[in-house]
Amino acid sequence: MSLTQDVATVVANLTYDELPRYVCDKAKLLVLDHVGCMIAGSATHGAGQMTPYLARIDSGGPSTVFGTSLRFHPANAAHANAHSVSMLSLDDSFVLFGHPGASIIPAALAVAEEVDSSGKELIAAIVGGYEMSLRLGTAIRPSEDRDRQIKGLATWQIFGACTAASLLHRFSIEQMADAYGLIPMHAPLPYLRKFHSRPMSLLKNNYGWANKGAITVVDLVRAGFHGNRTIFDGDDGFWAMAGSDRFEPQEMLDRWGDRYFILDTGFKPFGVCRWIHTPIDCLRTLLTRHNFARSEIKGIHVETVSEFVRDFNGPWPRSTVEAAFHIPYALALELHDKSSVTGLREGDLTDVDLKPTAARVSLSTLAGADDKFHAEKLLPARVSVTLQNGETLSAEAEIPTGAPGGPAFGQPEVEAKFFTLASPVISESNARHLKAALLELEALSVREALKSCAMT
Repeated sequence: MSLTQDVATVVANLTYDELPRYVCDKAKLLVLDHVGCMIAGSATHGAGQMTPYLARIDSGGPSTVFGTSLRFHPANAAHANAHSVSMLSLDDSFVLFGHPGASIIPAALAVAEEVDSSGKELIAAIVGGYEMSLRLGTAIRPSEDRDRQIKGLATWQIFGACTAASLLHRFSIEQMADAYGLIPMHAPLPYLRKFHSRPMSLLKNNYGWANKGAITVVDLVRAGFHGNRTIFDGDDGFWAMAGSDRFEPQEMLDRWGDRYFILDTGFKPFGVCRWIHTPIDCLRTLLTRHNFARSEIKGIHVETVSEFVRDFNGPWPRSTVEAAFHIPYALALELHDKSSVTGLREGDLTDVDLKPTAARVSLSTLAGADDKFHAEKLLPARVSVTLQNGETLSAEAEIPTGAPGGPAFGQPEVEAKFFTLASPVISESNARHLKAALLELEALSVREALKSCAMT
C-alpha cells in the first residue's frame, strides 16, 4: 500500500474505545478552552467583521455560531468560530506549529451538531484531528533555511479539520483517502513570511478558511467526488506543494496509538503570541520576587531568539493583532496592571501611559537561543530589569506557563479561564452549565451538551 493508504487506514479505524482516559480528558479540556475563546472572541472587532459577512451568504443551518444566536451551515459556522477563536490569541499552542486546535475543534463541533454525534465520537474525532495535523507538520517540517523563506501553518493544518469531519461522517478508508487527495486544492498558501508586514491582517493564520475548506471537501466526497489517493507519496507529494524541502514519511505513522501529540499541546494564559510568553513569565517572576514599582524601573532588556528580536519590536501597534506580536507592548501591559490574560483590548492601544514604559524595553539575541528554538522547540528568554538605584535583576525561562514541562496551567486554571471569558457574553449561569456539560461530554450527545446553554 501507499503511504496515503496506510495513513487513511489508521485514521479511519480510530475509535473512542481505544483511547486512554487521560487523552480523552485532554481533548475535553481543549474543547472547553476553545469554546471559551470562541465565545469571548465573538465580541471582538475582528469577529464583528467576519460573522456578519458569513451571515449574508448563509440562510441558516444546524451548527452553532458561538456567542451569537446565529446558526449556519457547518462550513460557515466553523469558519466563523475558527476566526473568533483566534481573535484574542488565547487559543492553544504547539511550539513551531501555531495553534492546532483552531483548525480542528471548530470543524469538529460544527459537523458533530449536523450529524448528531455522541460526545464520545466528537472526542475521538478531535484526537484524530490533532494526531493527523501534528504528525503531518512534523513530517514536512522544512529546513531552517527554507523556513526563513516559506512558512505556512493552515496550509497543512487543514488536514486536521478534514480528519475530524471525516471521522464524524464515518468515512471508509477509500473516502478518507479521497478527502486527503482533495484537501490541497482547498488549502491556503504558506503565507506567514509576509504576515509581519504592516498592517497585519486580522485573518492571521486563516484558520477560518482551513475549517471551511475541510468541511467543503468532506461534503464533496459525500457527493461522490474522488481525490488523488497517493497525495502524501513521492517527490511531488503534498510536502512539496506546501513549500517544504524535506519530508520524513515515517513520522506520520510512528508509534500511532502509543504516542499522542495532543498531550504535547499547551494552554495559553496570555493573549499574545506564544513566543512572547517566556518574557512575560520572567517579568512576572521578578515582580513577585522583588516587589519593585514601575516608577523604580530605569530599563528592561529582553534577550531571546533572533527571529523574535527582529519581528516583535516594530512600530507602535495599530491593532490588537499587531499588539499580539510586540514584546515591549506586552511587557508594558503587565507593568500597568493591564495584563493580556483576557485578551488584548482596542482601548489600550491609545493609552498614552503605555508608550513611555514600552520605550524602556530593549531587545537583543540570547546566545544559543536560536538553536534551542529550532532544534528543541524551546522559547528561551532572559529578562533583566535595571532599577533607578543601579541594581539589575534577572530571570530566565525556556518553557512558558501552560506548555508541557513548564509552569502549571492545568484543569483548574483552564476552567477559570473559560468562566472569565464566557460569562460576560453568555451570563455566569449559562457559562457554568456549559462548562459542566463540556466536561462530561462523553456522557452526552453534542447537541445535548450545547443545548445546556442558550447562546445569546
